[in-house]
Amino acid sequence: MLESIDDAIASGLPRQGDSAFERAIRNVPFNVQIPRSKLEALGKSGPSTPMVTDQRRHIRFRQLKRCLLRYEATYPKVPRHADLFQALIINVSKEGIGLLHEEQLYPKERFHLRVEGYGLLRLTVARCQKLGPRCYEIGAVGDRPLDVKTLIGL
Repeated sequence: MLESIDDAIASGLPRQGDSAFERAIRNVPFNVQIPRSKLEALGKSGPSTPMVTDQRRHIRFRQLKRCLLRYEATYPKVPRHADLFQALIINVSKEGIGLLHEEQLYPKERFHLRVEGYGLLRLTVARCQKLGPRCYEIGAVGDRPLDVKTLIGL
């Protein structure tokens, strides 16, 4: 099963109704333990309100979307599993993605996301904040500009 999803991930082609993706989502456990204090904020959708202290160049759009994550070997001293992980996208902008993941990632660490209906994204960690046990909020920057409308399903 993982070999077939690897082929789908490697192809990076946007696909609607991707049965390999749907099978993988069903078979890859979601192990993130989202804290109750974060649940209310996750229920909101649409553009996020910019803060005075934000140093962002693009508006973030709040969007909950399941995705598959696979590590890219970035740091030899940080052993990573070759398995797929299920993660939760929480916001999207033209240059990056915010997501919740079960493990800590380090700045400049690289990984791949497979998003249903969008394809493969190659991302680099910009920040990682622990929210609770098995819950890390990760901000990552894409290798290329992201099509926000497609990612949020417009």
